Amino acid sequence: MDKVVVTVAAAEPPPARIAKRMTASIMTVGEQILVGRTLRDIETNQANYEDLVRDIFNRVLIGYTVEQVKLTPGISTNILVAVRPWGDVVRDISLEIDIGGLSPKVMTLIKNDMGKIEDQVADVLIGLPVDSVEWAGGISKTVIREWLATELPEFRSNLEITAGQHTSIKLSLIPTGPTINNVELSLRSSTIPNILLAEARPPVREAADMLHGLPVAFVERHKEYFTTEIQNTAAKHPVVKKYGLVLTPVVNPGVDTAITLQAETTKYRVILEGSLDMGREKDNTLAKLHFGKFTGSRDEVFMEIKFVPNNMNWEFEPGWGHKFTENTVAGLKYNISENGSILWLNHYLGPNWTIRLEDMPKTDYYEFGVRYKLHEFLSAEYVITEKENWLRMIANL
Repeated sequence: MDKVVVTVAAAEPPPARIAKRMTASIMTVGEQILVGRTLRDIETNQANYEDLVRDIFNRVLIGYTVEQVKLTPGISTNILVAVRPWGDVVRDISLEIDIGGLSPKVMTLIKNDMGKIEDQVADVLIGLPVDSVEWAGGISKTVIREWLATELPEFRSNLEITAGQHTSIKLSLIPTGPTINNVELSLRSSTIPNILLAEARPPVREAADMLHGLPVAFVERHKEYFTTEIQNTAAKHPVVKKYGLVLTPVVNPGVDTAITLQAETTKYRVILEGSLDMGREKDNTLAKLHFGKFTGSRDEVFMEIKFVPNNMNWEFEPGWGHKFTENTVAGLKYNISENGSILWLNHYLGPNWTIRLEDMPKTDYYEFGVRYKLHEFLSAEYVITEKENWLRMIANL
């Protein structure tokens, strides 16, 4: 005899994965006992072999009684094993997911990723004798790990099973790989004073904090979801509706995650700045208000009002600007006090860098500046003129 074929029978069939494991175990034992023996030997000692298989599996199959073992000898010997569960069987399960110290706000997203994992576990346990749940737990863990490796690869799992007709399962998820330790939030605008955005900062900060502790890879995979959540949270704030702001959030996942929320209006541009020049003795402090109205998608008319505390002078500069490209804006303004026109250009090199050029042909005076935004309320600019250079610190109010 050189082959064994196994059939498991039961009035209440065991779950498919359990039946598969039973069949594999019976086949292993059957092969060890029968393969290599003569057909005459098996036919002569059939009852003894049946008793041996029954005795082994009555010990191994906890939760089941082996009611019958039937051998059908041949070149391929068939082994029929009929089993009956002890006592109660599992009727239903409940799955509790524990995400530890992570924000509860990410639970919906995690559950969506996990999909029908509860059904996968139910397929293993429902119909199984309650006493068999403990040894079947290994299969449940394998099912969950295989499922999560595909659907939620950024977490590993730990499983606790409390067996009963209603079996309770606690699934603990533990982040793997690099996790987010810090979230830097920046609210910026080039069309309204930053101080107005300060009102919206607390709820946006709360939404951003839900990223703490999450795996970087998980946030990267769901960047669109988190971007939308932050945008929707900010959009609910009254300041957004009041000024008709268009919100553009950018999430850059990492151990130190950076979130930038750009808030712009398409109707007006209002900028309030205060500056202090270091390395310059004359007129080294300045307050400036820029109030502009967009007359089209690329054009703006404005009035700039400057106040110099050192000499208590006021300057008024009406002007016009045109957006030539997404990064280049230039135009003309007129200094009423000096009775002179000023040509100006701003070129944005990135989210933090700007090049500025102003030229007054009448007085043959120009300023060239390179500005770096330290954060939403403070910038530094190095100013170059024909006669002197200085560092300017600018408060972006």
